[in-house]
Amino acid sequence: MNFRKTKRLFLRIAALLPVLALLFNGPSPSSAAPDVIFTAVNDTFLRGLSPSTMPTVIGGQAYVPYATFTAAPNPGLIGKYDGVNNQLVLYNINRILTFDMANAITRDEQGTVYSAGAVRRNGTYYVPARVVCEAFGFRYSFVPGNLLGPIVRINTDGSGLSDDYLVSRGFSVMRTIYDQYQRDYGAPLEEPEPSDAPEPEPEAPQTQPEQPDPDEALTGKVVYLAIVGDVNEYTAQILDLLEDNRYSAAFFVTPRAQGENADYLLRAAASGHVIGVNLYGEGSSFDSTQQLLAQAQDTQQVIRAVTKTRARALMVPGGSASLTHEQRDALIQAGYRLWDGSGQTDLWASANDIYSSSLSQLRRAPGNAVLCLGNNPASVQALSSLAAFFRSHGIEVRPLSETATPVNQIQEMR
Repeated sequence: MNFRKTKRLFLRIAALLPVLALLFNGPSPSSAAPDVIFTAVNDTFLRGLSPSTMPTVIGGQAYVPYATFTAAPNPGLIGKYDGVNNQLVLYNINRILTFDMANAITRDEQGTVYSAGAVRRNGTYYVPARVVCEAFGFRYSFVPGNLLGPIVRINTDGSGLSDDYLVSRGFSVMRTIYDQYQRDYGAPLEEPEPSDAPEPEPEAPQTQPEQPDPDEALTGKVVYLAIVGDVNEYTAQILDLLEDNRYSAAFFVTPRAQGENADYLLRAAASGHVIGVNLYGEGSSFDSTQQLLAQAQDTQQVIRAVTKTRARALMVPGGSASLTHEQRDALIQAGYRLWDGSGQTDLWASANDIYSSSLSQLRRAPGNAVLCLGNNPASVQALSSLAAFFRSHGIEVRPLSETATPVNQIQEMR
């Protein structure tokens, strides 16, 4: 037996010791006792269990009171219930998740719709734990098969404890919580008859559950394509690829989209792609709000002259988080809507690097992703590979509409 197998066996035995000790030395839950489901947040079991704080399972999904996410120190979520519209909202600086109970729909600020909604139970609003963890990038697991009851695990701080070790280390705490719950809400504990003793769980072949292929979770995700920077002869190749794959994109252009480059801009507009203002070509900082507006206006005039339309979508250097409140308000009052890429992409890197960076951003994005490409040979190659990946994984490429809710770093919805 090699060292790794010996270690796995040791961990399993260690996890079972508290259970065996309970079977031989202590009382076991009776068949008349209420079922108990525990909650562990960042490997700490929540105490004070009651009918209005204990998780429940509905339609195969584990639900927890929404205060589980707002009361714990690390999640950092804020909760608010709107009684007028019958909506429960959980949010932090990065994400807004709305449980619209009036219309039976759950969505985030980017328009992503989730599979389960909130419910009211025992005077408390319950939310699906897996959905909330998915939306905010937390880790979730449901640990069945211990003597006292299953565990809903929510990890926000990167804890590395295995499920077996969590049960082993926390079994005495779980027992205290269980006994208190039975004293307060259940029948007295009784010694079970020998025939009622639970059969031992069959040993799983591995200590840790198999991790799913990370790309399987990408099915159904939505991508917006943003082509950023000066239009040129490579823009024609990108337009060909978009047409071949029936994709719509947004071209965020600079004031240099004129002269001999005007034909590429005109073709993009005539093909139905959104034309937006990109300020990257004119520097990365602004001395004043007036300078920012003037630069946007320079690009706007070129777009109007070539396409006879007015642009509303706009990207700023470094993303919208670099704007002051004054600059943000000024741009919005001027009629612009702020869009950002889902991450930093070196538009002049190799095709492999652009492809890898785009997929990393897509995997990290909790909702819709905005992937930025440039008008250059490497981006042409990367887009061809990305299109093949999107097809094989069922990823939707959605048109970036000027009227759609924008995706940006600062949750600016105007």
